[in-house]
Amino acid sequence: MILDTVFNLYRSRQNLSLDSSSLERLEVKKLRRILYFAYENVSFYHEKLKGAGFRPEDFRKLEDIRKIPFTTKKEIQNVPLRDMVARGVDINECVRNRTSGSTGISLTTLAGKKTDDYDTTMWLRSYFLNGMRLRDKMIVIKDLSAHPEPSKSWVEHLGIMKRRYVSVFENPKKMAMFFASEKPEIIQSYPSSLLITADLFEDLLVAKPRLVFTYAELLDSRSRESISKTFEASLFDYYGSSEIGLMSWECKKHSNYHINADNIIMEFIGNDEEPLAPGEEGEIVCTNLYNYEMPLIRYRQEDIGAAVAEKCTCGVKLPLMRIAGGRKDDFLQSTDGRMIPPTIFYPFPFENFEKISQFRVIQESRTKLRIQLVVKQSIENSILEKARENIRRVFGEHMEVEFEMSHDLARDPSGKLRKIISKI
Repeated sequence: MILDTVFNLYRSRQNLSLDSSSLERLEVKKLRRILYFAYENVSFYHEKLKGAGFRPEDFRKLEDIRKIPFTTKKEIQNVPLRDMVARGVDINECVRNRTSGSTGISLTTLAGKKTDDYDTTMWLRSYFLNGMRLRDKMIVIKDLSAHPEPSKSWVEHLGIMKRRYVSVFENPKKMAMFFASEKPEIIQSYPSSLLITADLFEDLLVAKPRLVFTYAELLDSRSRESISKTFEASLFDYYGSSEIGLMSWECKKHSNYHINADNIIMEFIGNDEEPLAPGEEGEIVCTNLYNYEMPLIRYRQEDIGAAVAEKCTCGVKLPLMRIAGGRKDDFLQSTDGRMIPPTIFYPFPFENFEKISQFRVIQESRTKLRIQLVVKQSIENSILEKARENIRRVFGEHMEVEFEMSHDLARDPSGKLRKIISKI
């Protein structure tokens, strides 16, 4: 595995210097390959492309991607998982990624071991460019109930690329004390989690990391300034999803985000579903070019962004984009006034939410949460009671939790569907 990672890192770093025409040729080559594969091996895409009158040989240049119909979250949700997975793939041998997404639609996506390793390589490529060293210790803060802590690799036992994991549910004061005792060179977390720690316990952060990596949420200017000031570290933000992987990342210039265009095709579409010019904000649509176990072609992310025409002065020639919005939910509060990051509902509190199509959490008051559920089939009371217990464990034992079954959830005027709403 380590030899494959080293080779992939070396090869992918060479792509950073490709000019736009060479990069486009690489994209066309990879997309043509995955189109042929998906058409022949994935039931969902065979039927989808055939129904649209499109065959893989119709794809000749990058603009032809517009002839391919979009793939939506609801489509994936409404077909058997087996139909989304390539013929011959053992689902039980795949890495299973569960996500609810910022729009509240729960999904399960799969990746083979090689695909998952390659996704890790994409993260490592940007980490090293942003200053990570082989012997740096990194603390990763995330929802361990949805994404359990992986077992240590053999390189970690040699003191290389060491990782320590902390649950996002952890008390901020204990988290700050953990930072102080571990003395990590790098901290990676959701912006909201770091912001709470930075705001409340600045005096406990006596051990300063050299680098801070943020992901999973929109990083606003206030959060960036507060986190950078408190940790006294260089902060780099990353944009990715469980479905597609790492899509774009900040470099040391901190002007915009470099798109991993050598492995992902990113489009920006308007309300008429037509492509937008650089600078025009629209929905982000992505095609992963390396996941052959469960391909996603022209997948609608339901996030908002824009292409950037300018070139970065950092030396990396990958194209640029900016994230405009659509990834930031409201904070919630516990009964004793603690700020709770919205990411705890990704996918907490349900240990298994395969029966749930959509959900929304509304905080009516300091002591009441209302959770709206759109379900595929009836849910046993025992599951709801277990979820209620999980919520009270975080929000306080006196938190009133009301579950409300619904046929559909109303969208915001912007067309988005906020998953977390606070009325306090």
